[in-house]
Amino acid sequence: MKQNTKTKEMFIIRALEKILKDKDVRRKDNAELKKACESALGEIKKELKDDEKNEETSYALPLPKDNAELSTNIAAEKYFEPFELACKSKSAKIIVTSLDCIQKLIAYGHLTGNVVDPKHEDKLLIDRIVETICKCFTGEYTDENVQLQIIKV
Repeated sequence: MKQNTKTKEMFIIRALEKILKDKDVRRKDNAELKKACESALGEIKKELKDDEKNEETSYALPLPKDNAELSTNIAAEKYFEPFELACKSKSAKIIVTSLDCIQKLIAYGHLTGNVVDPKHEDKLLIDRIVETICKCFTGEYTDENVQLQIIKV
């Protein structure tokens, strides 16, 4: 298994599975979040199976953007939506998990947001990423762990 596959498993799969295991994800108002996490997890696992069949192109996450020509066309950006929805949830544990994964993907250069935002064609995805992170702070009563993760990101 190549390093990029391990990175995807470590950051994205683990975060999505942790979100899905949280009891708050079963609430009715988190139905869209649950569906997005299950969908992304299914796509990633399918990609990993496809990668195992073709060892030559087994990169699961792209190399950092300055080495993009060496990577395949699988981008971490396409997995941002479940984390965005998680940040909108009312559960501090889910928000912390989401922000932690976003921080790691940014830190390792796998999530840069330098693509057009599919929801707003006139903006870059990085604008939506920053807005999502900032909206996690809801005032002085924001959970301390959420505040810490916001600072980290």
